[in-house]
Amino acid sequence: MLPACALVVEDHPEMRAALRDWLSRLLAPLKLHEAHDMAEALERAGNAPLDFALVNVELPGPNGIETTRELRRRQPRCPVVVMSVQDSEALRLAAIDAGAEAFVSKRHLTADLLPILSRYVKAQPASA
Repeated sequence: MLPACALVVEDHPEMRAALRDWLSRLLAPLKLHEAHDMAEALERAGNAPLDFALVNVELPGPNGIETTRELRRRQPRCPVVVMSVQDSEALRLAAIDAGAEAFVSKRHLTADLLPILSRYVKAQPASA
């Protein structure tokens, strides 16, 4: 089985590490690229196809909405899931308008993210 290939764009190192650990257990084997802002995300994503990208709204510089828009422009087949501690209808609509497949609140991230990711990659049930 080929490893899933994913990109996590999160500016807080602790949150990025938690996501890395959780996704690596859930989706083993996983090739995970990490970035803290849009420029690094675009560099790390490169031209290799991604199975999914997980993008935080609150980023330094261009925010996660702009990052989503640019990722989708460069990799139109890559599903992007936008996440935020803020949960408003306006933010959800902005994420979808930018090309996100879904928007999830960080307050319920693992519960809400699992069914979304299962559409794109095969999760390992014993690790969930």
